[in-house]
Amino acid sequence: MYHKYLCLLVFDIGFWELITIAILALIIVRPEKLPKFAKDAGKLLKNLRNYVKKTKKEMAKELNVEEISELQDSINHVDKLMEEAPDKNLSDKK
Repeated sequence: MYHKYLCLLVFDIGFWELITIAILALIIVRPEKLPKFAKDAGKLLKNLRNYVKKTKKEMAKELNVEEISELQDSINHVDKLMEEAPDKNLSDKK
């Protein structure tokens, strides 16, 4: 259901804003050049998405996301064990 509106949500553009952009595009770019302009804009958007995807992949590789995730899991496990373990100091004071 939401997939139809995903592109509008990603760029935080509402319906009327999209209509305004389309009208401005018709005014600024002559109607006969609009198909070429749209094609070039589509290529630019595709290249931008590929660049972002590649950059995310490289950053994840450099930051060793998997190792950090494993370390975080280990820390959480130790934390849980510490909470469950009886406190010796409390039992000695009684």
